[in-house]
Amino acid sequence: MDLRIEANNIRKQYRSYQSYAGESIIWYEHKPLANAASAGSYYDDVYDEGVKGTGGKSFKPGITVPVLMVTESEDTKRAIPEGRQPVEIVNLVASVSDFRDAGIGNVFEYREHLNDMFLYDGRYFSVMSYRVRGRLRDDILVVVEGLEVYINQEMPFDPGPDPYVVTNYPWPTALPGI
Repeated sequence: MDLRIEANNIRKQYRSYQSYAGESIIWYEHKPLANAASAGSYYDDVYDEGVKGTGGKSFKPGITVPVLMVTESEDTKRAIPEGRQPVEIVNLVASVSDFRDAGIGNVFEYREHLNDMFLYDGRYFSVMSYRVRGRLRDDILVVVEGLEVYINQEMPFDPGPDPYVVTNYPWPTALPGI
């Protein structure tokens, strides 16, 4: 058995299913901590949030990544009757090669991605766990679990990821000619 042939067959089937399902996310890589003069993240040591006017947690521009599967569920640990604010948990599976091809840095190292965020279905999620699975000399899948983040509540002084923009174009006034 040649592992390269097996890995290529897995990728071929993966791509076939992904093109059929068509799911994707927008991934935001966290800029690591740095001093105030550099372009990295900068936030308070005690309160772990951005200091007004000096920056906060910063992210690189979003990268669209195709994903194989996304599952959504409500976080039952936070679903208390008084003052309930629903929070969603998302689990996703993506190809290591798609992550790599999209331009995400050091895909194989989980530590660098635990502060990342992603956007799915118009909601922002912080990465809770990041696992690489399916080793055949080259890793095959990335499994990510994310917890929904309310940006304006949880990151008040942080620039955060780029805002999600939807452009609604007007309906055409006439049908195209044949």
